[in-house]
Amino acid sequence: MIRYPTVAGSFYPSDEALIEMLEEFFKDLGEEGSKRRITAGVAPHAGYVFSGYTASRTYKAIFEDGLPETFVILGPNHTGLGSPIAVYPEGEWLTPLGSIEVDAEMAKAIAKLSGIADLDELAHKYEHSIEVQVPFIQYLSELAGKDVRIVPITLGIQDEDVSKALGKAIFEASEELGRDVVVIASTDFMHYGPAYGYVPFRARADELPHRIKEWDFRLIRRVLDFDVDGLFRELREMRHTMCGPGAVGTAIVYSRLAGALETELLHYTTSFEVSRSTEAIVGYASIVMRK
Repeated sequence: MIRYPTVAGSFYPSDEALIEMLEEFFKDLGEEGSKRRITAGVAPHAGYVFSGYTASRTYKAIFEDGLPETFVILGPNHTGLGSPIAVYPEGEWLTPLGSIEVDAEMAKAIAKLSGIADLDELAHKYEHSIEVQVPFIQYLSELAGKDVRIVPITLGIQDEDVSKALGKAIFEASEELGRDVVVIASTDFMHYGPAYGYVPFRARADELPHRIKEWDFRLIRRVLDFDVDGLFRELREMRHTMCGPGAVGTAIVYSRLAGALETELLHYTTSFEVSRSTEAIVGYASIVMRK
């Protein structure tokens, strides 16, 4: 089973420019580490020109901490296709950098132990939130000379119960199989502006990024406190437009079960820094969780 790229050439380059872009993102990359304290990371999934550098900060930290055997990558289901909670079952994913293998054994164990997820490829066919994470993993695993696998999971339902069930299932599967795992929560934060039908406050163009950052940091503080219930409570109270709260909630639950004790915000920005457009502004954050 092969999953072909659907946003190569739009969200990220489909040719040698991809390598050039990744080299620029990682020009400050240190040596691969062996500490393996990082349990999970949060990374955005917009076009690389907007959020690629922010995403690279998550992967830089993971590389310098030590690459795991398997990345379990969770992202929102923007297309509405397939199962509401869909684990890609087996095979490989292709990008312009080549192929990466799906950890089929881990995928099956997560689906079985969760009691809520299905093994389903349709939900992944056109979804970009996981695809855009894969070239970062491929680039760094090639640099390290390691065979790293992935387990892609899309979420069409995102709440506390889903986060707790999936986080627990990923932990139990990793223990049962003896698998060294890092969870990646693929999410963007606030989607502000007329283009998104979401204008909860008004501000001058030069003030908007600061106001958006304030709203995003109400959620980011919950993530930094490992507070799943607080994250979803804030989301509902603010009617916030963060698109991947279930992925982040799952990362928090898994990390706590895996012994994580600290979190770190590595980078934050908005699309306004590149686009200068007030019609659509999106917030992006890089966060890691550590033992």
